[in-house]
Amino acid sequence: MHTIESQILCASLVARLGVSLDAAESALLATLESFHAQSHDPAVARAGFAPDEYLLIAVRTPRFKATLTACALVADGREADSRLSWESFVQREIAAAECAHHAVPPTALLGDLDAVHRVGRRLGLSDEQTDQFVPGIVLTLAQGYPYRAPEQRHMSLADVLAQVTTEDLTEFLWHAALAASGHAREAAAAARRMQRGAR
Repeated sequence: MHTIESQILCASLVARLGVSLDAAESALLATLESFHAQSHDPAVARAGFAPDEYLLIAVRTPRFKATLTACALVADGREADSRLSWESFVQREIAAAECAHHAVPPTALLGDLDAVHRVGRRLGLSDEQTDQFVPGIVLTLAQGYPYRAPEQRHMSLADVLAQVTTEDLTEFLWHAALAASGHAREAAAAARRMQRGAR
């Protein structure tokens, strides 16, 4: 990020949050380092992004702003405010994901509750368990939406959710079930398999 852009971001944090300039600068450095590390995740390359391309998109997302805000508040010694700020961001993300999910047509898998339950039952999940896991899956997909592959850039989040296949949902539900039952190692292995399959 260019120096002038960094200065503008830090000045904005100072004005908006009332944090010190040192806290703003420290938060910006920590946030950029975090997103820089994410940009080198193999899943980013599989999605068709070079690290610099990923960062260019990432710094313009609500998640970057929310992370930066939370970090600045912590750096200024305002942990409670940071927690509230982050929780507010998460709630907005959940609401946006829910709206997109409601907009998925009933002909698509994620728009057909009976079809979703059938996928869950094949994995030995009760309908109630599947219902508990699906919102988290939708939110995860929504969080990846800003970084969608070039051929999906024109699509709305509802369109992206409508493209989830039975195979995709099976993997997502299996991963969620493993994680929920405390099988961290198996859940991590399932996540790696999903990432390898990502395009």
